[in-house]
Amino acid sequence: MALAHRSQHGRPNTQRAMTLKIFEIDPMLQGVQGQIWERVNGYKWWKNELQEKEGGLEKFAEGYKTFGLTRDERGVTYREWLPSAAQVFLIGEFNNWTNETPLA
Repeated sequence: MALAHRSQHGRPNTQRAMTLKIFEIDPMLQGVQGQIWERVNGYKWWKNELQEKEGGLEKFAEGYKTFGLTRDERGVTYREWLPSAAQVFLIGEFNNWTNETPLA
Protein backbone atom coordinates (compact mmCIF):
# COMPACT_ATOMS: atom_id res chain seq x y z
CA MET A 1 0.00 0.00 0.00
CA ALA A 2 1.29 3.47 -0.82
CA LEU A 3 0.31 6.78 0.67
CA ALA A 4 0.45 9.59 -1.88
CA HIS A 5 0.62 13.31 -1.25
CA ARG A 6 2.57 16.28 -2.55
CA SER A 7 5.88 17.17 -0.98
CA GLN A 8 6.83 20.73 -0.14
CA HIS A 9 8.43 20.94 -3.60
CA GLY A 10 5.26 19.87 -5.41
CA ARG A 11 6.60 16.44 -6.31
CA PRO A 12 4.42 13.38 -5.74
CA ASN A 13 5.34 11.73 -2.47
CA THR A 14 4.83 7.96 -2.30
CA GLN A 15 5.83 6.69 1.11
CA ARG A 16 5.35 2.94 1.34
CA ALA A 17 3.55 1.47 4.34
CA MET A 18 6.53 -0.82 4.77
CA THR A 19 9.73 0.72 6.01
CA LEU A 20 13.08 1.07 4.33
CA LYS A 21 15.68 -1.45 5.52
CA ILE A 22 17.88 1.43 6.73
CA PHE A 23 15.39 2.16 9.54
CA GLU A 24 15.76 -1.42 10.79
CA ILE A 25 19.55 -1.23 10.62
CA ASP A 26 19.74 2.16 12.36
CA PRO A 27 16.75 2.94 14.60
CA MET A 28 18.22 6.40 15.33
CA LEU A 29 17.01 7.42 11.87
CA GLN A 30 13.36 7.09 12.88
CA GLY A 31 13.34 10.79 13.88
CA VAL A 32 14.36 11.88 10.38
CA GLN A 33 12.29 9.36 8.47
CA GLY A 34 10.30 12.14 6.78
CA GLN A 35 13.44 13.81 5.42
CA ILE A 36 14.81 10.51 4.17
CA TRP A 37 11.54 9.72 2.39
CA GLU A 38 11.65 13.22 0.87
CA ARG A 39 15.06 12.39 -0.61
CA VAL A 40 13.92 8.96 -1.81
CA ASN A 41 10.89 10.48 -3.50
CA GLY A 42 12.97 13.34 -4.90
CA TYR A 43 15.35 10.82 -6.44
CA LYS A 44 12.45 8.88 -7.96
CA TRP A 45 10.93 12.10 -9.33
CA TRP A 46 14.20 13.26 -10.92
CA LYS A 47 14.91 9.79 -12.32
CA ASN A 48 11.50 9.84 -13.99
CA GLU A 49 12.01 13.41 -15.27
CA LEU A 50 15.38 12.51 -16.77
CA GLN A 51 13.93 9.39 -18.37
CA GLU A 52 11.01 11.25 -19.92
CA LYS A 53 12.78 14.46 -20.99
CA GLU A 54 16.42 13.50 -21.51
CA GLY A 55 16.35 9.85 -22.54
CA GLY A 56 17.57 8.58 -19.17
CA LEU A 57 20.29 9.27 -16.64
CA GLU A 58 23.09 7.83 -18.77
CA LYS A 59 22.27 10.04 -21.74
CA PHE A 60 21.85 13.09 -19.50
CA ALA A 61 25.22 12.42 -17.86
CA GLU A 62 26.87 12.61 -21.28
CA GLY A 63 25.99 16.31 -21.54
CA TYR A 64 29.65 17.14 -21.03
CA LYS A 65 30.22 15.91 -24.59
CA THR A 66 28.01 18.74 -25.91
CA PHE A 67 28.03 21.49 -23.29
CA GLY A 68 30.89 23.48 -21.79
CA LEU A 69 34.22 23.66 -23.57
CA THR A 70 34.54 20.94 -26.19
CA ARG A 71 37.21 20.29 -28.78
CA ASP A 72 36.93 18.71 -32.19
CA GLU A 73 38.81 18.82 -35.50
CA ARG A 74 37.54 22.39 -36.15
CA GLY A 75 38.79 23.77 -32.83
CA VAL A 76 37.27 24.63 -29.45
CA THR A 77 33.58 25.39 -28.92
CA TYR A 78 31.86 26.73 -25.82
CA ARG A 79 28.17 25.86 -25.49
CA GLU A 80 25.70 26.33 -22.60
CA TRP A 81 21.93 26.06 -22.17
CA LEU A 82 20.85 29.44 -20.74
CA PRO A 83 17.31 30.09 -22.01
CA SER A 84 16.54 32.98 -19.63
CA ALA A 85 19.89 34.76 -19.69
CA ALA A 86 19.87 38.42 -20.74
CA GLN A 87 23.67 38.50 -21.19
CA VAL A 88 26.50 36.01 -20.87
CA PHE A 89 30.20 36.79 -20.69
CA LEU A 90 33.26 34.58 -20.86
CA ILE A 91 35.78 35.79 -18.31
CA GLY A 92 39.22 34.64 -17.32
CA GLU A 93 42.88 35.53 -17.24
CA PHE A 94 42.77 36.19 -21.00
CA ASN A 95 40.62 39.33 -20.43
CA ASN A 96 41.76 40.28 -16.92
CA TRP A 97 38.59 38.81 -15.36
CA THR A 98 36.36 41.56 -16.80
CA ASN A 99 32.93 41.32 -18.43
CA GLU A 100 34.23 42.45 -21.83
CA THR A 101 33.85 39.26 -23.87
CA PRO A 102 30.13 38.79 -24.53
CA LEU A 103 28.98 35.48 -25.94
CA ALA A 104 26.52 35.68 -28.82
